[in-house]
Amino acid sequence: MHTSVKNIKRKRLALISLGCKLNHAEGEAMRHKCSQAGFDLVPFDEEADVYVVNSCTVTSEADRETKKLARRARRLAKKGASVIIAGCSPQANIKSMSIPEVDMLLGNSEKLDLPNQLKQEIKTSSFPEVRVGEIQREMNAEDSSFPSFESQTRAFMKVQDGCDFSCSFCATTIARGPSRSLSLEDCIENARQFVSNGHREIVLTGIHLGAYGKDFRPRLSLSKLSEALLKVEDLVRIRFSSVEPGEVTKELVRVVSRNTFSRNEGSESPYFCRHFHIPVQSGDDLVLSAMKRNYKIDRCTRRFNEITSSIRGACLGGDFIVGFPEETRAAFNKTLDWVRESPISYLHVFPYSEREGTDSSLINFAVDPKEKKRRANELRILGDRKWSAFVASQIGTDAEVLFESKNKEGLLSGLTDNYVRVVSDAPDSFVGKHVRVQLEPLPTRFSTLKGKFRSDYLWARLSK
Repeated sequence: MHTSVKNIKRKRLALISLGCKLNHAEGEAMRHKCSQAGFDLVPFDEEADVYVVNSCTVTSEADRETKKLARRARRLAKKGASVIIAGCSPQANIKSMSIPEVDMLLGNSEKLDLPNQLKQEIKTSSFPEVRVGEIQREMNAEDSSFPSFESQTRAFMKVQDGCDFSCSFCATTIARGPSRSLSLEDCIENARQFVSNGHREIVLTGIHLGAYGKDFRPRLSLSKLSEALLKVEDLVRIRFSSVEPGEVTKELVRVVSRNTFSRNEGSESPYFCRHFHIPVQSGDDLVLSAMKRNYKIDRCTRRFNEITSSIRGACLGGDFIVGFPEETRAAFNKTLDWVRESPISYLHVFPYSEREGTDSSLINFAVDPKEKKRRANELRILGDRKWSAFVASQIGTDAEVLFESKNKEGLLSGLTDNYVRVVSDAPDSFVGKHVRVQLEPLPTRFSTLKGKFRSDYLWARLSK
């Protein structure tokens, strides 16, 4: 196929990541390692010697996007350049990713050793060279830590990998292997490294975040890790990525509720963001059973109510799959009813996507594609209404914003701890700072608020 980059003196590398926060965190680790190894990092739409697509396989659309990016890279590539697909897609399905435009396929373990993989000559043939290991035999989580995230004030910190669940629709277990955790000591040290490089918010990420520490003897838990991170000096706030309904424990809610911004105001200790993202998936128990989820919808109801009763202003997000093979219209209506009645703030809606090798791919009862699309649109409209209502409920309240960057209108943009986007005409020096503001409506946008500053609202942590 194409020549190796082995003998190129100064190699240009373009890398793009798809999918979850963990995959993006690993993508940044890959970039950092390659930079340290002497590669020049360039944008993915520029000419490079090596193009890497750090793939996602959670849906068939994600697989299509991976192939699309690989083909785009081949069109951009000069003679002798290499195109690589890495991560979940080749790990789950080598055959599907073996397209003519690609030189090499790397599995999830192999991709984290990208510089060394590139030192080895790529064997040329009509098919990609395959370097995909048996991830099901992995016993330890690969520490993909690195000093900082480029151009970000938040850092996504990997604390766990893999999943022991057997959800009938999901190929993640195939792609990521069993659940395994980073040591408590490594997590704390990685957090300190992020803080030392200017990151004031850390997002805890994992494929099955709520399983953190269950593979240790003695066992640990996400709540124990969270409590330990409260002792990291100069860290300001901690956010969770997705946590399963059964793993948002009373203890975890208690730890968060005792250490929010309002409880911690004026303190130098870190605090937890009032934000939980929980994969609900369906509001119907029969569908949940067919999905092989380990809970009924009543458990989600209890968890959501426990959070909102304990944590004022909490933002609650959820994932939902529509058009699952066992989902009737009546079952979908139960999902709509549950969303309407619950305190959920926003939704991520995914039309069911058949994944090869999963149990649900063997179910004969399929929802018509047009009906699946209608249901997805219907749920998304309801989700927009829920989000609009949540944002409106924050108007007039005080909040603390981490400003991240300037938007196209020249305003500083950032997030509150409860996940509301805020813009302000604050000075550029506020980028990377946590600043207290009063939230006001923004007439042009229903999903964004304006941050109003007063002298008594400037927070002492601005000096940091």
